Amino acid sequence: MIYQYKKNGKILNYQIHRKRIKNTYFRIRNQHLLITTNQFTTHETIMNYIDQKFDHFHNRLESMHVTERDDEIMLWDVHYQLIKLKGKFSYEIDVDRVIVHSNLDDIKKIKQQIYKNELSVWLHQMEMSIEENIKNHGLSPLNYKLKYLKSKFGSYHRKNHEITLNTFLARLNPIYLTYVIYHEYAHALVFNHSKDFYNLLSKLMPNHKVYQKDLRKIAII
Repeated sequence: MIYQYKKNGKILNYQIHRKRIKNTYFRIRNQHLLITTNQFTTHETIMNYIDQKFDHFHNRLESMHVTERDDEIMLWDVHYQLIKLKGKFSYEIDVDRVIVHSNLDDIKKIKQQIYKNELSVWLHQMEMSIEENIKNHGLSPLNYKLKYLKSKFGSYHRKNHEITLNTFLARLNPIYLTYVIYHEYAHALVFNHSKDFYNLLSKLMPNHKVYQKDLRKIAII
């Protein structure tokens, strides 16, 4: 059930899920705040935290309404004009324009195809440096699955021993892709977000906290 928390004339929709977990997590999901916690966390404790972070949560939800025109696209933190032509899928970047050929009519899907291709190219370029770094910390290279996700930037799949990367990352500065990759590699050794996990992540990417904080403010559109 979705509830509402009101403060200073603003409304924040939220939902609480109780599971057999140790910690409490606050995430933005489908236009509301999802709180995942255990059975021992009191409702008062949750409300106090929401009250303290109200503006932060509300601003993140508001940013979810950000849209982009069909004739615009962002790649690696650079804005381009998007020109669509009929034909088999291909595209080229020409100074301040991206000229794409596609038989699809759905602009969103066309953009997602471009993101996926851009991410694949960038992964190939950074492959050697990533693998050298992870091997120095007892990790082996994993396969990547590239997929457009609505609610997260990446994930590590223990069963398949692979990393899924959100192709939306192709819109951002490449340093965020690097951060997400190392974040998921750290999960290959430490599955939770414990102190050991962050100690390992700090070794893989010493300045990761800066980018982790920034990503929390970025809405996936």
